[in-house]
Amino acid sequence: MATEYEIMVVLHPDIVGEQIEERMAHLRGTLTDFGNDVTEVIDWGRRRLAYPIKQSFEGHYLIAHYEGGSESHRDELEQSLLIDEQVLRHLIVRRDH
Repeated sequence: MATEYEIMVVLHPDIVGEQIEERMAHLRGTLTDFGNDVTEVIDWGRRRLAYPIKQSFEGHYLIAHYEGGSESHRDELEQSLLIDEQVLRHLIVRRDH
């Protein structure tokens, strides 16, 4: 049985329009490349941050639900998000039902 995860990615606020769709497709593709089964990607929209991150007071939120992935793949996924300049923050949590 695969483990269910949720990832929230906060993107730089300068990303707009078609770039949002591209980033959603990129997130889905990245998760799939690391052997995960993506069930849903949600555009949560642009929201004000609780505190500034990299001189940004707003961010564009994406949320994805996916299944699978070993710990090593999760580490690789997090590393790829850390080096992406458009990602302000990310959080991966295991979902309990």
